Amino acid sequence: MITVIDALMGAGKTSFAIQYINQHPDENILYIAPYLEEDKRIGDNVERVMRYPTFKDGRKFDDLLNLLQCQEDIASTHALFMKLDHDCKDILEQGQYTLILDETVNVVEPYNLKHKDDIKYLLQKGSIKIDDSGYIEWLDEDIDTRYNEIKILAQNHSLFFVDKTLLMWRYPPEIFKLFPKVFIMTYMFKASILRYYLDLINAEYEIKSLEKSEGQFYVCDYFKPDLSLYRAKIHVYIERDLTENFTQKESSLSATWLRSGRHEKEIDIIRRNIYNYFTNKEPAKGKQIIWTTLKDSKNKLKGKGYSSRFVSHNCRATNDYSEATHLCYAMNKYLDPGVVKFFSYNEIQIDQDLFALSEMLQWIWRSAIRNDEDIYIYIPSKRMRRLLLEWLDEKYQ
Repeated sequence: MITVIDALMGAGKTSFAIQYINQHPDENILYIAPYLEEDKRIGDNVERVMRYPTFKDGRKFDDLLNLLQCQEDIASTHALFMKLDHDCKDILEQGQYTLILDETVNVVEPYNLKHKDDIKYLLQKGSIKIDDSGYIEWLDEDIDTRYNEIKILAQNHSLFFVDKTLLMWRYPPEIFKLFPKVFIMTYMFKASILRYYLDLINAEYEIKSLEKSEGQFYVCDYFKPDLSLYRAKIHVYIERDLTENFTQKESSLSATWLRSGRHEKEIDIIRRNIYNYFTNKEPAKGKQIIWTTLKDSKNKLKGKGYSSRFVSHNCRATNDYSEATHLCYAMNKYLDPGVVKFFSYNEIQIDQDLFALSEMLQWIWRSAIRNDEDIYIYIPSKRMRRLLLEWLDEKYQ
């Protein structure tokens, strides 16, 4: 059974995980977090020895498999978890592990071929077939090693050819079914790709919340978090001098917009706006500041006084920036078009606004707001600014 613990960042999800591990000494535990530092936080606070996969002959994954085979209690990262495949099935079944997944993982992504005509060639040769859903099935028993990667992915039920144009990778659906218990700890689960993926593979899950009583955390029926505290502490810059002094549409500051090379004038204005914001509008320096944009747009938007405080827009589940009180979110988040097309092809429609909001909130919660301190944020994109203001008014819950 999959239990989703959907609670606001800082609501005690990690504390619940520690409590659960301590109260269930008879269960084998596989704890998965985005970063090793979170794994070690768990390991330092539980009443058992947690093992961390280490490099073995240059590969951490081999050590993970060895630890699973020995039925050790394990804390590992999203990156290693995503490498589990059909070949790990027997090991996982024997271990009867409880999976605790801290934050959702990217379970559907575009897959780039090394040679663009590989799928066409394999179809013509009869090595594969593609059904109406785009699922690629491997048929050939004897094939050139050049295609081994495609062969392995297809045999793991992970490869799809969408609308005869787009190759997509999907996490093997069998993996989640190999755990007797699964806990997924996140916020706004309904916005996540993992939610859409579980719907696609017809996996059963229930969405719950957490409550605390007498020092103990309990899983309870889902309830909407009270945002009144954050309404008073998250100060969004809305003055026209920095929000309407450049031309923009709903899609401005998206990845396509930033990379197009057609908006250098507007990008330069935004760069000067960010500098103005941190220097004059809401003066801040050093560890008080964090800002983000697309990694390959960083050099276009960086400026004196804040450049070194860049934090990836995908950053989550870390306390490293909890001193930051002044923020800039200089991008407009959209899901990869290939992922949207994959789900649409399977008659599942994605809420792009909800996805964008959830991603931005995860980033914002790296800051001092996680300590219930006031924060000040400049969001150049009118779409992203609107989404945050509507969330604070409790439109998105």
